[in-house]
Amino acid sequence: MHHDIEDHPDLKDAAWIRGANRRAKREIRRQRGRARWRRHSGKVVSAIALLVIAGVLFGFHRAGKFGDVSLPDVQLPHSGVNVEVPFAKTPAEQWPEGEKGIVAPDGNPAYGQVRQALVAARLDPAVLTEHKPDRFLAMLAPPAREHVAKDVTGWVTRLKQGTKLLPNGIRVSGKMTLGEKDGYPAVTADYVFAYAFEPPEPGKLTDQMEIVAAVREQVTYAITPEGLWPSDSSGYQYSIACQAAKDGFLAPQFTEPRKQGVGLPGQEKKYFSPDGEIPTENTCD
Repeated sequence: MHHDIEDHPDLKDAAWIRGANRRAKREIRRQRGRARWRRHSGKVVSAIALLVIAGVLFGFHRAGKFGDVSLPDVQLPHSGVNVEVPFAKTPAEQWPEGEKGIVAPDGNPAYGQVRQALVAARLDPAVLTEHKPDRFLAMLAPPAREHVAKDVTGWVTRLKQGTKLLPNGIRVSGKMTLGEKDGYPAVTADYVFAYAFEPPEPGKLTDQMEIVAAVREQVTYAITPEGLWPSDSSGYQYSIACQAAKDGFLAPQFTEPRKQGVGLPGQEKKYFSPDGEIPTENTCD
């Protein structure tokens, strides 16, 4: 005799169906705890998962093996960014933290002086959050200090007010080479500094690069008796908030509405590399 599926006798077992639904719903609640949901996508996934689990329960019920079954581990999609490992899956993931990334090739004191200047300009909390470049400026020769002090934009990193770095939120990669300029020893420093910012709502972001901003600086410091004399400086910022950059501050993408096509997506490796020529593209155009 032909039966439609809805007329199958097993599906008329009301007690079993109620129990199966309860077990399926409990499983869904457990699986939901493992993932963060974004907007309506979770509703679709949970509905699919419910059908899968109910189907498994029904199959084992018919086979008389329900007591031996362990439910499948349904993998739900992950959303949001990783604030526990902020550089995960970015080019800076394996870079050393902070000052550990600025390594002198040898014990030459010229390297030591330039290393201190880089730390003071890019890593010192006084300049990052308080916007006080005094330590960096004090290392420069007086004429250079007077010139740089008029506009420190580009010479130091100042975080936009209201933003905050995540713990251990700076990674550094680059190199120093020793040469000569105007009769003085000169060190050329070429580094990329990556900063990971704390987002107010990590679950609403979709790309790890939305919380990571990069600054590359290539500069030559002549070591003079009066202090460091910077020259031949160039650089860029990548994966940033553009208006903040125009105002002289560093901020991540999530602090401003993102413009279509801005940021040169997919070119992270190029812009996080301290090797080769300085890119000429403006990532905010």
